[in-house]
Amino acid sequence: MAPSWLMFLGIVAVIPTSIAAASAETTSSNTIKTDVVIVGGGAGGAHAALRLKDMGKSIILIEQDSILGGNVDSYTPPGTNKSMDFGVFSFIDYAGAIALFDRLNISTAPPARVRAPLQVRRLDHRGADPGLRGAGSAAARAAMEKYLGICEEYEDMIVPGYWNFPTGDAIPEDLLMRFGDFVQRHGIEDAVPQIYAATGFGIGRQADELTLTVMQTFGAQMARSMLGRQGGFITASHRNQDVYDAMVREIGEESILYETKVVRSTRTAGFGVVLTAKNQRTGKETTVQATKLLMAIRPVGEETMRPFNLDARERSVFSKFDYHRVWATLVRHPSLTAGNTSVDNFPAAVAPSNYLETPQVPFLDKFELQDNTAGGLESQVFRSLVIGTKDFDYTDAKELLQSSLDRLIEQGILPRTSAGKEEQIEVVALSDHGPMHVRVSAEELRGGFFQKLYALQGHRSTWWTGAAFASHFQTIIWEFNEVLLPQMLGAK
Repeated sequence: MAPSWLMFLGIVAVIPTSIAAASAETTSSNTIKTDVVIVGGGAGGAHAALRLKDMGKSIILIEQDSILGGNVDSYTPPGTNKSMDFGVFSFIDYAGAIALFDRLNISTAPPARVRAPLQVRRLDHRGADPGLRGAGSAAARAAMEKYLGICEEYEDMIVPGYWNFPTGDAIPEDLLMRFGDFVQRHGIEDAVPQIYAATGFGIGRQADELTLTVMQTFGAQMARSMLGRQGGFITASHRNQDVYDAMVREIGEESILYETKVVRSTRTAGFGVVLTAKNQRTGKETTVQATKLLMAIRPVGEETMRPFNLDARERSVFSKFDYHRVWATLVRHPSLTAGNTSVDNFPAAVAPSNYLETPQVPFLDKFELQDNTAGGLESQVFRSLVIGTKDFDYTDAKELLQSSLDRLIEQGILPRTSAGKEEQIEVVALSDHGPMHVRVSAEELRGGFFQKLYALQGHRSTWWTGAAFASHFQTIIWEFNEVLLPQMLGAK
């Protein structure tokens, strides 16, 4: 029998019996009872919804966007049937990833490569040309081999989760060093440009972060991939969003509340949860009663977490997280088109081969020319990542895009295409990746941060998945779920 719920003055009384329904049960026009309610439909939440359905559980997934997939970011130009990805470019073949694609009937292909522009200029976006020299391919490969060997020593501490991560003095010294010091200690400077270019932008000044933080974004899996020892793939359609659209077909549209945010909640110790969710477009509120709550969003930001009424124990852990904000964008401008070139952003101090020198936050990584033919676009588009501080918003991101472009034009690096004031940059697509690469200090890690974080699993009938609890790759988060979900379902 489903539990009886009595709600008054914001208090919930629960008869502690389990909900065991084959599908979510609608008890009124705006109340749903279900086994598990999931908040967040990105990589962790969407995959968890699919797998919980496989396990015979009813679910309701609450997602603030109109699609699932989070940061996957596929753009289809209006009037075309061709797409380009500007968020997640490829998937690492980790654990059961390729089997999941087969199960979803998604054809795969080798990772796409951006069409080479006529030239790539590595410049300080303030106008100076640092004269950066790239590492030779043999030296870069040798350094990457050495980096991989070190990563593999610590791999089981980091992926697919931190269950095996030590505390105190048992934590390897390498992991708690500044990455710049780690690189110099092991003499792997020639691997740094590839590490930075692949995944390093979002963490800010890579050299100043802990080596652990860098390995969470570019660890053994990425190193093996770069060396041709671990596979990667994309969808054959060149639209990685197809993966999550296929998940939706199996999950069922009726189990998903799109364009919806949680506005109120009551979470109890072992007796379930009640969430009130509001559709951001229609204003309709829905009450979801569930035995368990799976949170698939990053537990940071006062506004984001306010509806969940964190207790002192939760706040004491989550408050330790630091992060940057990241936007993935596609832009268009006549000067970029006329230049027909990608322009990377490096500070002047990088000259000629100080690879650990990277821009100060906030910054954008580059204007990168995209493959026009693959996207079916009438004119060229350029991809940029904008990396900002915690309080950086959309307006700040757009202003930084514009000011960086203006400086490149003023310095003559890009051609001026109009007299007088330059026209505004056109933002073709923009995706807010939100708080990215959440991390904590070495002191917190020595003090058992991951152990305290994982001890929150099941607290107040709430479980957690996603990039704050696992490494930062979609397929690794999927494998994290394969460990977490049986634990969650087996808990009282």
